[in-house]
Amino acid sequence: MSHNALRLGVIGGGYWGQNLIRTCADLGVLDAICDADEGVRAALAQTYPDVSIYDDYDRLLEEQLDGVLIATPAITHAELAVAAFARGMHVFVEKPMALTVADGQRMQDAAERAERQLFVGHLLLYHPGVRKMRALIADLTIGRVWHVRSRRLSLGKLRQHESVWWSFAPHDVALMLAIMGEEPESATSSQIGWLTSRLPDVAYADFQFSHGRAGHIEVNWLDPQKCARLDVYGTDGVITLEDFRVGQRLTVAMCGAKPDERGLLRAMRGDTYEVPIEPAEPLREEIIAFLTSIRFDIPSETDGKEGIAVLRALELADDGSSHHTVMPSAIA
Repeated sequence: MSHNALRLGVIGGGYWGQNLIRTCADLGVLDAICDADEGVRAALAQTYPDVSIYDDYDRLLEEQLDGVLIATPAITHAELAVAAFARGMHVFVEKPMALTVADGQRMQDAAERAERQLFVGHLLLYHPGVRKMRALIADLTIGRVWHVRSRRLSLGKLRQHESVWWSFAPHDVALMLAIMGEEPESATSSQIGWLTSRLPDVAYADFQFSHGRAGHIEVNWLDPQKCARLDVYGTDGVITLEDFRVGQRLTVAMCGAKPDERGLLRAMRGDTYEVPIEPAEPLREEIIAFLTSIRFDIPSETDGKEGIAVLRALELADDGSSHHTVMPSAIA
């Protein structure tokens, strides 16, 4: 079966949903779209005249589809995924997979009952720069990894149902877990809200892994300088991936601490060089991975179990966090 023999529907035609719709159309697998907004539906109908467009997801789920892609607010993901599994469909769900581990497990249980695949949209694991970085790590280019540091900052869209931690950090947590190869043992974090501590705007989290390894994640959606940077520290060097609006840069710096002739640790610095990244569109690669998962009925790397591991780490940081709110009067 070729990919274009599969039929997919997309639930949610908003900002990111439109990217999923476009990519599915380019791959020849787009069959139906659902969105509650009349204006969105009208615009989509003009762009995709041969695609069925619905205002209610129940009507879309009546279609004979192989799978659905869910790009609605995270608070609705579990309900929609469970409904799709009940109709015998495979499910791609955008990050965050859910806003609680319990909802994530409910989705996974529904997938297993239906014997269908649950795919989580942890896009960066399909990023060519991340794939190259992971290959370098696997080849022990920088020795044994002992620390991961990730920063994701922007002046972005504020969410009504999820904090910056749950909106931005799933990307970084998914990367951290993939690099470390295990879930963290403990975490501490600080989460800061501008008007309410319920939905923090800035979050810092530190994770502790086995053998003394650690990870640090910083996210902020009120920073004027857009930044996405991942540093992986090994015993022999550091790999850095920077993501810019116009491309990515992957560099390796050979450095670390080595004992001298007296057994004292000394800082060591070697060469720094840039590693070329093969061009590829991460979203296209991600949806192809979903199609492959459907076609061969096999879990992807970003399956439901991986998604739940990310949710557990997100909750772990929440449980170990201190929250405080910056009131306007404090800085007036």
